[in-house]
Order: sequence, then C-alpha cells, then structure tokens
Amino acid sequence: MVMQNKKRLIEKLTGVHSSKRSYYVALKKKINELLEIKRDWEVTFSAVTDLLVFINQDYEIQRVNQAAVDFLTMREDEIIGAKCYQLFYGREKKCNPCIGDQVLQSQKTSYLQSRTRYNRVLDIFVYPAFTEMQEPYGVTYYAKDVTSFVDSIKLVSMGEMSAGVAHELNSPLTAIVGNSQLLLRETNPKDPQYQLIKDIHSSGLRCQKIIKNLLTFSRQDEFTFDDVNINEVIDSALALVTYQIEKSKITLTVNKTAGIPILSGSASSLEQIIVNLLLNAKDAVESMLCDQVNGARGEIKLATRIHPDGKLVIVDITDNGSGIEEEHIPQIFNPFYTTKKSGKGTGLGLSVSLGIAQAHGGFIDLETKAGSGSTFSLILPLYKNNQDDDDYNK
Repeated sequence: MVMQNKKRLIEKLTGVHSSKRSYYVALKKKINELLEIKRDWEVTFSAVTDLLVFINQDYEIQRVNQAAVDFLTMREDEIIGAKCYQLFYGREKKCNPCIGDQVLQSQKTSYLQSRTRYNRVLDIFVYPAFTEMQEPYGVTYYAKDVTSFVDSIKLVSMGEMSAGVAHELNSPLTAIVGNSQLLLRETNPKDPQYQLIKDIHSSGLRCQKIIKNLLTFSRQDEFTFDDVNINEVIDSALALVTYQIEKSKITLTVNKTAGIPILSGSASSLEQIIVNLLLNAKDAVESMLCDQVNGARGEIKLATRIHPDGKLVIVDITDNGSGIEEEHIPQIFNPFYTTKKSGKGTGLGLSVSLGIAQAHGGFIDLETKAGSGSTFSLILPLYKNNQDDDDYNK
C-alpha cells in the first residue's frame, strides 16, 4: 500500500508512468532541475549588492545575502535565527511601531529610512510574503546603505550654518581683540590687571583662529602650509591650557621625543587640535573625579613619538578619565555630537579637529574603555627634505 502511494506520488511529480527504474530516473532528473533552480536563485540572491533579508512572523532572520553578511560583519550562521531588532538596532524588544507588522496587515510594500545601531543610514523597502493560502509568511527587507549621501547633505547644511555663526562672531571678537590690545599698551606690565587683559587678548586671538578654521572647514578650502616643528606646536598649546589643567588638580606629564623631523602643516591649526584634545581629556578626568570617592587622582599624559617606519609622527594624549561608552564611539567625530553634560560642549571640537588632521594627510585614532580612560592619537605624515633626512639618519 505504501509503495503504491509512493508510486502515485512519483507519477504525479514526474508525469512518468513506466517501470520502477523509470520512476527513479525521472525523480532524479526532477530533483536535479530543482537543485539547479535553487542554485540559480541563490546566485542571483547573493549577487545583489544591496541588503536582502527575509524575516519570518516571529521577527527571526531566515535568509540573508552576502551584502547583508558584510554589513552586519557576522557569520551567516550567527545571523540566521537572530531577531531583526536585536541585530539592526540593539533592542531587546521589537520596534514600536514595527514596519514588518504594518506591511503584513496592509499587504502592501512600505518604505522607511532608518539609522541602525552601526550608525549607518538605510533606505528600507519592505515587501510582504504570503503562502499559497494567502496566509502571512514573513517579510523581505531590501535595504540600501545611503549613509554617505545623508551625511554629506547634513555636513553641507552644518557647514553653511557654521559659516553664518562664524561671520556673526567675527565682529564682536574684532572689538574684543582690538580694545584689549589698546588696554595692553596703556597698562603697566607690573599692574595686577595686565595679565588679565593679556589673557583676554590671547583668548580673543585664539577664538579668531578657531572661527577661521570653521570657515575653512565649511568651504573645504586648503590650509596654508609651512614647515612645522610639532614639539614647538605642543609648547604653544601647553602655554594656553596648562594653567586650566593644573587648576583642576590634574597631574600633567609631558614627554616629547627630541629630534622629530619637520612636517608640513599649519602650526595654528595643529595647535588647535592639541588644545582641544587636552581640554577634552581634562573634562573626562573631572567627570571621573566627580563620580569617584575622595582620593582619586587625575592624570593626563602627553607624548610625542615617531612611528617605526619613520614616516609618521604621533602625538598621544592619554587620560585616566571616564572613558567613552562603546555605543558612542562611532559618533564622537560627528558634528554637534557630544557626550558632555549640557553647556559643557558644542560637539564641534572633535569634528573640526578631525577635518584639520585629514587636511594634513593624517587622522585621529582612539583607544578607550568606559571607566578606564582614553588615548587620542594625532597621527601626521612627516615632511623631510634631503638635508633633513641626512641629519635625522645620522
């Protein structure tokens, strides 16, 4: 009876009514055809360069293409079976509202632009999937990574806003710098007020430099480069912030490597990076001191070194402050993003600093652990003429 049922099933599948051998030959042929169709489908599925993800009604990922695997930076076996809201958004519960639920209820394709836990912006099209009985089966996500496009629009808008703010600040700063300069000329250097006026003048000049760099950043102009001694830049930066750091009862240790070759850059712009990183370190240490019991000691270490390949100079600024939470790390260089308390930061410092570093052919690296401090490293290419090379190699 079982064999008869099996025979009828094979006949139904293959359409062949002959001997037992013919049944198996036809069945094997049909299986091969199905395998070939499956293989072609898989090749097509994986060939799509945008993300394709199939999710069932329980919000579990059932199928992904290679683009989705690359995006999630996980193995496929780690992705399959995982909840979509956990992998893409780091959530413990499903999204509210859930676009998948909406699509299955409406039985219509829907669109969503969303920023994922990886700080990537996705254009997501969601398609409903139903069984032959028109019962909900799941949804297919087609997603395109548009982070660069969205961020470029945001940067253009912020560049325009920064330029407007900079122009508005230039007028009062010109008055501050000019009037403080007149007061310096009229005040005896031994007068107790002389140093205060000098600080006002120096701070006004620094603000003007920052505004100039903001304008350069917004216009994407090139800096005017000269020969620069990085250790001298550090000395200038320390002259501006050492008092603030030590006033906060933070120990500042400086270890400069002697004989670092000349690099090509803008001294005032590089000084701005060093000052910003030092002040950020000070704020992080102060935050740590506020959260801990008495007896904690704040420390900031600044060191210069040459990369082993001799082509890069590195300025490390290390603190034992509060560190940075892992979820904030991808965003800290974004304009106007800050982890500081309200009123403590604008979120522009690291963004502008990174822009300056990149304009110099370098970058800013970060090593951090929440609660254990951070190290920001300014990494710049060295510029040496032949004479400098000879002197340095001696």
